[in-house]
Amino acid sequence: DVLIPSVAAISRVFSDGRETWTQFVDSAQSLAPDAWPVECADPSIMLKDIPALPKSLPNTDSLLGHPVWNIPAPEQAEVHTNCDLNHVYGLRKELSLRLHPKPIDCDLGSVPLSDCISSTRCLSILTLCWSYIISVRFLELQGKKIRYSRCSSRHKGPREGDVVLRLEAPVSDGLVRWLRAILSPETGWSVEGGGYPAWAASCNAHFDIRTTNVVTMSRNERPPDSAQATELLIEFCSLYGLGPPGESESFSPATAAFLTALTLPFCRYVKLKPRFPVPSLTRCDVDRTLLHPIRQYVTDLRYYMTLSMDPLSVGSVIWSIFWQPDIQCNLVSPWLGATLSVIRPIIDSGNMALLGKVFAFRRPRVAMLWLGIFFSGDCTILSWIIRYLETLEERYGFGSMAAPDTAVAAWTGVPQSFLDDDKLHANPSLTERVSAADLLRHRYNHCLQDAASAPLSWLPFASFDKNVIEMELWPWLERGHVRTYVHWVWWINNTRQVEKGFHNDTGRFAAHVPDRLQIRPSGRPGERNPDVNLEPSKNATLRMVYYLSVDASGDQDRGISLLNGTVGHKWLEDW
Repeated sequence: DVLIPSVAAISRVFSDGRETWTQFVDSAQSLAPDAWPVECADPSIMLKDIPALPKSLPNTDSLLGHPVWNIPAPEQAEVHTNCDLNHVYGLRKELSLRLHPKPIDCDLGSVPLSDCISSTRCLSILTLCWSYIISVRFLELQGKKIRYSRCSSRHKGPREGDVVLRLEAPVSDGLVRWLRAILSPETGWSVEGGGYPAWAASCNAHFDIRTTNVVTMSRNERPPDSAQATELLIEFCSLYGLGPPGESESFSPATAAFLTALTLPFCRYVKLKPRFPVPSLTRCDVDRTLLHPIRQYVTDLRYYMTLSMDPLSVGSVIWSIFWQPDIQCNLVSPWLGATLSVIRPIIDSGNMALLGKVFAFRRPRVAMLWLGIFFSGDCTILSWIIRYLETLEERYGFGSMAAPDTAVAAWTGVPQSFLDDDKLHANPSLTERVSAADLLRHRYNHCLQDAASAPLSWLPFASFDKNVIEMELWPWLERGHVRTYVHWVWWINNTRQVEKGFHNDTGRFAAHVPDRLQIRPSGRPGERNPDVNLEPSKNATLRMVYYLSVDASGDQDRGISLLNGTVGHKWLEDW
């Protein structure tokens, strides 16, 4: 069959998929409860070429930007184009700069992570600290000011059900005032002019903050800016043993909270509600010099915020955890079915810590965002994982956020689709057949600003005679040139602002972090009739057929789909 895979192929992929994912589960289960893969210690592993937000954000509702790509032109093509193929603009991205009417609400209670990760014992407070720091840094880029609200100056007496926090000397008055503000259920700080950034959060619980000395707040007291709040966070961590990881941990509590705060805009967008374990504080001094990563996170915030503030970009990254580069479109179902069969027991148990470790062993850069979502404590995301693996769509009626984004793949160093493959094959001869994957990559390179040209991630199959392919692609097919990312351009008041990206700006990037995308063959005959729903394979294959019917100029004609034998095929009925 030209589209439907054979039973043998389905069985082979299902068996290999189970073997591949089982090794990740085995690796995760071999770790101590507080231990994590060593690659996860530093969140900056996901900052390859991410552009920094502008130092001064425009006074508009959105920020516009474009990737710039290099597509080396074959010699014979250069005389036929006036375009600068060394600098080709890609699809425009629009990031919202709007403030929200209120912060995202958080709860305290029992969560799956609280019993197995010691770094979550103060996750609620630390996440609210980071929520404030990131929000205020964003407002500073907008030139907006903040103030303490009236509720932060009112010290209420204890009540039943309060979470008691004893802040004993030598805690500073500034830290006490700040914690009262950010832990207030009524939000103890506000923006002059109204609204809150996407990272702003408040907790519905009531905190009874008790101090050795009486701490008051004057009417003119100013809340800390992002740099001052960073030092207050370091003071808090140094007083209560919230320092760097111990021998078995690779996450400090501050890092876990930082990842959680970075995913708050995504949680807000998809209506996940953060829920944290009830905090517990124990006086235990930590040398402040050991807390220097906190300052580094703040220094790098403009890079983190670019990714964090766009939920669609985050979505394209997190769902690529299940993508496999060498799985063809029509074999997506057995691959995802095998994946679900292995991780389903973990999901059913609600063990998000173990699932996070499984993801971290597979794709550490992708896992950083998953961990932030898991740390937020809303188990709803687990049902979305099941639905995605069953249907390629994580939420019914909302479409999918898993569409690949070639710019975000370049930003993070995380391939999301066959379009990100940097190995194109040259086809210099008329007699040599051209793979569907190479054909669609070259077509994509000719339509980089087409919003509909990239939502296929899985590997196209089949190959075609060169003489049935549009001739304008022949020079590129014959040379096999590869598209490469150059830089990012922000458009501010009709002015270009070029950003070279994190690696270029800082000289830092953890290139050694592995992306474990190799299939592990089972070495055994596959299950003869695995229980596999072919609907995901069908949907991915229909997308492939659609893209094969769109030529390099963007014109669609089912007659140029090139796949013989598809006319009247049952998968194409009513399509």
